[in-house]
Amino acid sequence: MHRFLNIISLAAVACLGGISDAFAAPQILALLETSEPTPLVCTEGVCRAEFSTLCLQKERHSPQINAVYLPADAAKIVLVLRRTDGGTMRIQDPPGLRFVVPRIYVSATAEIPEAEIFRLGAVGAALEIGPLASLIPAPEPGDTIPLTPDEIAKATGPLRMAARRTVTRQQTMIQAARATNRLVNAMWAEPAATHAAQNALWTRIAGSLPEGRASAGAEQAAEIVRVCQSYEEKQGVEGFRGCLQFRHDQFMFGINHIYWHGNGIGS
Repeated sequence: MHRFLNIISLAAVACLGGISDAFAAPQILALLETSEPTPLVCTEGVCRAEFSTLCLQKERHSPQINAVYLPADAAKIVLVLRRTDGGTMRIQDPPGLRFVVPRIYVSATAEIPEAEIFRLGAVGAALEIGPLASLIPAPEPGDTIPLTPDEIAKATGPLRMAARRTVTRQQTMIQAARATNRLVNAMWAEPAATHAAQNALWTRIAGSLPEGRASAGAEQAAEIVRVCQSYEEKQGVEGFRGCLQFRHDQFMFGINHIYWHGNGIGS
């Protein structure tokens, strides 16, 4: 797992560019759309789920771990609330919603206080990401090179469109990444500490995939589950989950690399 983390660190360095000031704002991220609302799991007063992202601005710094991001267009991110009567409510720009980068620029964790979910009269929540959604770093008081309106417009406009075209052409990788990420998120609620529990959880998730469990992406994700179980044997359930997160990030970094090169952004 230490080798995995070293590779992730090297991947993050690959997204560093010409803006070297330590207090410059980090890059804008593409937040990939979801085919259906992603359930948020509530623990210790916070409801959360991880989502796939891409680095849109290679010339700016990669975000620090736990860097806070906000939606560039709140209308593209919808909180879907489950009421006690079984019905649902849809809320754009919900109060308290933020995104945090847990590792590197290819993943962001959505967080909202559980108290906010209760205040809205719901017993559960999910997050729906629409097409062409982007995340902008929350402004920091010490930013010496903040994002400009022109930068934001370019990143969330033509560069975001280019990223979407790249994702559309890489369906096997994106399906594998999304399937792996579903298992990561499900483990917030079900730690799945044994092979039997992991296999049962994966079987349930694979059966619910929009593209079906027989797709090339799902088959790749199933192989990842088998490989990552060896880390569970050595490091426990966190080793298994950490391996899944690493494999997700590998897929997304591969897609990001294709995006950079296909649009003259990378070298």
